[in-house]
Amino acid sequence: MHDDTPGRPGSGSMVRSQIAALPRYQYGLPEEYIRDHYQVDHIARLASNENPFGIGRKAALAAAAACADLGKYSDPESSRLRQALAAGLGLEASAIVVGNGSEDLICLLCRACLNPGDRVVTVTPSFPLHEIYPAEQGAQVVTVPMRTDLQFAVEEILAAMDGDCRMLIVSNPSNPVGTMLGATDLERIARKADAHTLLVIDEAYFEYARENDDYPDCLRLLADIPAPYVLLRTFSKAYGLAGARVGYGIFSDSDLAGHIDKLRTPFNVNRIAQAAALAALDDMQHVEQTLAHNRVERSRLFAELQNRGYRVAPSQANFLFFDVGTDSAKVAEQLLRRGIVVKAWRQSGYGQFIRVTIGSRADNDLFLQVLAELG
Repeated sequence: MHDDTPGRPGSGSMVRSQIAALPRYQYGLPEEYIRDHYQVDHIARLASNENPFGIGRKAALAAAAACADLGKYSDPESSRLRQALAAGLGLEASAIVVGNGSEDLICLLCRACLNPGDRVVTVTPSFPLHEIYPAEQGAQVVTVPMRTDLQFAVEEILAAMDGDCRMLIVSNPSNPVGTMLGATDLERIARKADAHTLLVIDEAYFEYARENDDYPDCLRLLADIPAPYVLLRTFSKAYGLAGARVGYGIFSDSDLAGHIDKLRTPFNVNRIAQAAALAALDDMQHVEQTLAHNRVERSRLFAELQNRGYRVAPSQANFLFFDVGTDSAKVAEQLLRRGIVVKAWRQSGYGQFIRVTIGSRADNDLFLQVLAELG
């Protein structure tokens, strides 16, 4: 049963070539690992864009109550949650699919809609799964770099869409950069697509960005666009439910949603997660507290980093993306030794950038203090 058994190839030979070539997604290190390896008492979790206030009271109570029924399977259709989301959006519930995090839906979209050789246009730097999941299906992924001022290169995106573009996938605001496509630019891109191009707009940071007057109302903007579309949103960020793993897709039509829904694993969103997400929708006080804190602290950190001479992208999300002028992995490791977890970016051309979450005021202060000590 070993790879070196005579006459037997390694088990890796069973894997499709597309899978073997994929990079591994770089997730934030768990606290247990950091405590064991760095012997730190306090950990500032500033790598994964989690809500510093955590779960809201209503969601916590609902999650606790749901534990009494853990011996039963969850609603396989997430019916009550879909109905509540649809009512808030003015849509039919059949146009909404709920996933085990929004990245679950990215995977399902790529499995359902991409054939080997299909062209997928995205940007770089990006959420890595925007590249990994299309590549898993054997698609040709075309990446358009952000401009030198870290804004979207709209003209280049439009040019990349020439020809047979099967899917455009872009986060708005950008993850990891934080800058956003305004309504005018997004409409130009959407109108470039045809009926054979799936527009995937990842709005994981929607709640933060919608405070900006120029942030597009995608449901209105895309209403008369011929291309099919999916808007991806999540409960992981502003709602504070990262550990529950609940995301949802808003589809241009129920037919497309129905096909994607067929690919879900049964009971893909567990009972506790559904209960917590439903209660979170009814706790706007928690969301507003989160957004108010983020506005103040994001502005403060942005100004402080700029004053220290760092190049910082303007952000409409709950994180900042900045150039440390050297290998960001080395800086991130030094911060990690002090219990501060940030994300050193790995995509080609951006190896000097760090993405840091807007955390609690105390954790933000600790991050700034230690960064200054590192010089």
